[in-house]
Amino acid sequence: MRGTLYLVVGPSGVGKDTLIDGAREALSGETNVVFARRVITRQSDAGGENHEYASDGQFETRRGAGDFMLDWEAHGFKYAIPASYCGHLDRGRSVIANVSRSVIKNAIANYAPAVVLEISASPDILADRLKHRKRETEAEIRKRLSRQAAMIPKTAAKVTILNDGTPQDAVAEFIRALNLQAPKSKFLMSRKFSGHPLNYNDYSAVIKDIVEGRYDDQQIADFLVSVSKTLANDETVDLAKARADFSASIDWGNGRIVDKHSMGGIPGSRISMIVIPIVAAHGLVIPKTSSRAITSPAGTADTMEVLARVDLNVDDVRRVVRATNGCIAWNGRLNHSRVDEVMNRITRPLKINTLNWSVASILSKKLAAGATHCIIDIPLGPSAKVKSSNDAKHLKNLFIYVGNALGLEIEVKVTDGKAPIGRGIGPALEARDVISVLRNDRNAPADLKEKSLSFASTILAYDPSTTKKAATTRARELLGSGAAWETFERICAAQGPPPEKTEIGSHTTMITAEQNSRVTSIDCFELSSIARAAGAPKDKGAGVDLLAQPGDEIRAGQPLYRIHASDNGGLTAARIVAETNNAFRLQNL
Repeated sequence: MRGTLYLVVGPSGVGKDTLIDGAREALSGETNVVFARRVITRQSDAGGENHEYASDGQFETRRGAGDFMLDWEAHGFKYAIPASYCGHLDRGRSVIANVSRSVIKNAIANYAPAVVLEISASPDILADRLKHRKRETEAEIRKRLSRQAAMIPKTAAKVTILNDGTPQDAVAEFIRALNLQAPKSKFLMSRKFSGHPLNYNDYSAVIKDIVEGRYDDQQIADFLVSVSKTLANDETVDLAKARADFSASIDWGNGRIVDKHSMGGIPGSRISMIVIPIVAAHGLVIPKTSSRAITSPAGTADTMEVLARVDLNVDDVRRVVRATNGCIAWNGRLNHSRVDEVMNRITRPLKINTLNWSVASILSKKLAAGATHCIIDIPLGPSAKVKSSNDAKHLKNLFIYVGNALGLEIEVKVTDGKAPIGRGIGPALEARDVISVLRNDRNAPADLKEKSLSFASTILAYDPSTTKKAATTRARELLGSGAAWETFERICAAQGPPPEKTEIGSHTTMITAEQNSRVTSIDCFELSSIARAAGAPKDKGAGVDLLAQPGDEIRAGQPLYRIHASDNGGLTAARIVAETNNAFRLQNL
């Protein structure tokens, strides 16, 4: 079990030495807490802390020999924390070190878990304390206080201790911040930091402590980084099982329970809302739980919420599925956890590669939803989430391996992700496209219809009484006859009305072609950025309505797409983004 490195920082005069000395005395009987003695090129009789003196030459010799774990320069002196304290950390002891903010990033990277204890005080109190030390003139004190200190990294686990009151109060707060009662699973995290595999029981213990708030964000981030680097396929299976235990589980009894999932990244690809009623109309059970948008203009839950309530609990899902064979619910009430929230907050800014963790997360939700069979959509394209054929192949094999190990029958389709699917991008516009396909409107988006039928046919083939060829015919019959639309209406009625009525944004502007050209491609990421600037998904009526597709020949002044917003602010913001990059790649004719 690796110990925690506590990095004590704060401006001169804030009272760091006083708090450290007070904590050292109070914890003198605590064998698992070590206070680091610094090496400084300041004479040991100069006052202040009990440090180890080294001349400039001695300091540089020791630094060159690797005798220091951290070192820095400040105020004309050189400081260091001896490398011997690494041994204490390795033996599970907490090490408290008075350091410069400039070494925090390096300390976190090399000696995790690490926690910053920032000591602060008001400027007047700082100036008074510095004056009483009699080390500097008033001019030097003013210069010191005006100096911009190195920033603490935003990702650092930090506790701020205000030292404006009595030393006794500040020392007590300092000791509380040390959090000496470590979570029971801390040694398991330490094993993962060292690259060792964890099993199902191990992951269950770690996730339990995460969910119950026993780790701060930095500790969790360190754990996720380790997982992203070392998580093996068999470990992914154990992790998925452990994660499923922390989701609300639904037991449907015997029989086939089918499901689908898309890796996303393609605007407008709202096929779930068409596939589910087709499959449910056939008679297969398909309880679909979907996410809201994180970085896209709409998630399936956002779009479905234009037409029906999606904030369902487990009892609601059972009731709706018993009545209609299917549902389209938000997974936030069902199997979303603090683990997901922390992942979303931490992995994006750090750009952590969490492929195995993502597969474990997705398939754990399928387990929790009671699925037995699942089809996975992996859109492949230059602006999709999966950009190369090799990545798509690896992801496909990983889904199949982990799914089969979990007892799920998994089928994976790598689909064309080079352009948006459908015309509308944004919840209300996408809901319009879904309805047009389900109602067999003459002008319904053909690409949205055909992709939906392809996935519905694959799922219908899970029915042992249906061949693959018959499943294709059956899917078209259910859509063409209106049975899918009737089932969708029943699903919406069973789930209940949406929280508010949504209209497509009435504030509009056209983005047009500057000259005669051919559309060669559309950048999905840039198009999503424009729709989000207009206000989607928070403003469900905002978004983009496509009026041209790849391969189309267009004339100068002809519209490429229409931006919709609910107010002029959203419209202006989206227009500014579109003027910078309109997402359309055109070849002049």
